[in-house]
Amino acid sequence: MKNQTKKSGVLHFTIGNEFGILLMNIAQEHLIYSYDPEKAIRSITDSLMGCPEELALQILKGDMVLPVDEETQQVICRTREPEHGNLFPMIDVDYQLKRMHNDIIRNGNYLRTGLFELQNKISKNEGKFRIDFDYDQIFKFIAGNDDVILDELEVNEEVQSIEQLFSVTKKYIETTMKIKSIMEWIYKTWGGDYSELVEECSEMLIEIMSTLKETLNLDFPYKVIENDAVINYIEAVKEIDIIISKGIEPVNIMDNWSAGWLSPEGDYYALNGEIGNMLHIQIADALKEKGIIPLYEDDEDTKVYREEVNPYAWLEQHGWVNIHENNVQFAGNLNVRLDKPIVHITTKQLEVIDEYIRGCHQCEIKVGWRRERQSIGMFMGIAMKDLTILYKRYFDF
Repeated sequence: MKNQTKKSGVLHFTIGNEFGILLMNIAQEHLIYSYDPEKAIRSITDSLMGCPEELALQILKGDMVLPVDEETQQVICRTREPEHGNLFPMIDVDYQLKRMHNDIIRNGNYLRTGLFELQNKISKNEGKFRIDFDYDQIFKFIAGNDDVILDELEVNEEVQSIEQLFSVTKKYIETTMKIKSIMEWIYKTWGGDYSELVEECSEMLIEIMSTLKETLNLDFPYKVIENDAVINYIEAVKEIDIIISKGIEPVNIMDNWSAGWLSPEGDYYALNGEIGNMLHIQIADALKEKGIIPLYEDDEDTKVYREEVNPYAWLEQHGWVNIHENNVQFAGNLNVRLDKPIVHITTKQLEVIDEYIRGCHQCEIKVGWRRERQSIGMFMGIAMKDLTILYKRYFDF
């Protein structure tokens, strides 16, 4: 939105030729990233005075578009025609519902692993939590100072890791209930048969809620699995907290970190930890806190309209490579489904991936969402020849 000041002191505003495109983008992002259909509809009706909700829904879906008359600077609502091409955004329902489904299932599997590991530790310790106290703490406790015992519990690493696991699980349950509700709203509004996706998400949600409940109630079968998973998880939590509190920095990918994000320039931000730590989400949050991911997608003017960006989605849409051990994922090519320009994987990223897989994983790479096993030589051969073929073979849905 631009302004012009005349000598009379009157301030005149023009909305700009891309106002309709911006408004449609804002409304659609309220739906697919903020999971708020009411806010999505309201962002349109509040901006277009007198616009009924039924029409706003057609605009949200992309069936109606909002070109701006250059002379009058008025927004015109029209039925989408072939001539509009990809100029005006349109939600790719198939892609968005699968993205939401994949996030729910993937993160649910992480949390289920973490809860099972905690149950195993409780079982091995026969349900007893043991902690050492110094004699001076015991003496103070006897003298009536209860805080010394509470302070020791608050700083205990294992207590902190359990607290974090429960906190993340509760947040997952709240978020998943919201996302699942939006998935149901989308497939009912757009039509189509996506009931299987929603049902799988419901099953995962119920399983996580049930596993959390049985863990809190200590109501699970006695089982002992001889591994150090819980210990590793606790140690990883401590290390992650230290790194994030100092501000995340680029690291050497050849140190073979557990998981990380590779920038288009070749900088690698990573953490070590167990799968239950949801490492990529934590790294994305840390990058946002660091300022590498902006608070808002565009310039200052759009703050009037936009919510804060989703850091995980921002990294995917801006061409960062998601790496977990030897699994490499890339989503910049999927921007076309969001009516955004494709962001290509860079030569620098490919060079780093090539060196990393050869040096740390015996030349075997697992590519894309399907984790297709491939030699790094074959992968690089396709990448160097034609990125379109690379995307279609490994990274498309």
